[in-house]
Amino acid sequence: MPLDGRTGRTAFLFSAGAAPRPGTLRELRDAFPVFADALDEICARLDPYLELPLECVMSAADGTRTAALLDRESFAGPAVFALHAAQYRLLRSWGVRPDVVFGHASGRMAAAYAAGVFSLAEACHAVGTLARLLGGLPAQGPRSAWPDGVLAAYARTLATLHPRVPRLPLVCDVTARPVGAETADPEFWVRRAPLRFAEAVGLLHRDGVRTWVELGAADQLTRLLPDCLTGCLTDGTAAAFVLSRDWALLRSGPGTGVQGR
Repeated sequence: MPLDGRTGRTAFLFSAGAAPRPGTLRELRDAFPVFADALDEICARLDPYLELPLECVMSAADGTRTAALLDRESFAGPAVFALHAAQYRLLRSWGVRPDVVFGHASGRMAAAYAAGVFSLAEACHAVGTLARLLGGLPAQGPRSAWPDGVLAAYARTLATLHPRVPRLPLVCDVTARPVGAETADPEFWVRRAPLRFAEAVGLLHRDGVRTWVELGAADQLTRLLPDCLTGCLTDGTAAAFVLSRDWALLRSGPGTGVQGR
């Protein structure tokens, strides 16, 4: 669904990066019951894996000891997933739906959930188990720095799930290609490799993607788009949006005439 009336396909980008801070949640929670209800449901599914209720940590005031827990992997990963999944529910309630999804690092499981690979319960089990395994490690460290034992234990958890072939095209951040039956292999989800975003963007653009919507707390991937799509965001042939910043424009749907940033 092109958000500004252009022809073309829409890609949802589920980015990694910093865990959401209270301000990221407050506007959407106050304005949209759909988002608030989704966030409550997702946090409730993740809470059994955590030391404190996730929503309390996500809504804690900046500078407090509780808010500082978001700097630990045991809370950062679940917080990123909860925000992604709730934002996805919100976009769908507005009729904004992707033709293809892409997830990077901690955004990979949310992208898989959106693509239908895992149910919400399965995705939360995977995210919660990984958070428990990572414990007090600092947030957003490279996956290559995680202990091998953690990844092996995470793979054993993934082996108990029942992934499906994506019902929406899901482009892998490791291979820069659409995935299929390999989602059934636990090793696929723990693979360690550099981000191949430029290659993935090139593939998606060749396949007709002209609108890019980034979910998450910031614009980590959208900031990379101008270098990947030379001239397309400035000449009006493509548009990019960041939900945490552009939610009012996204809610208005087609015909807004918004240019990419």
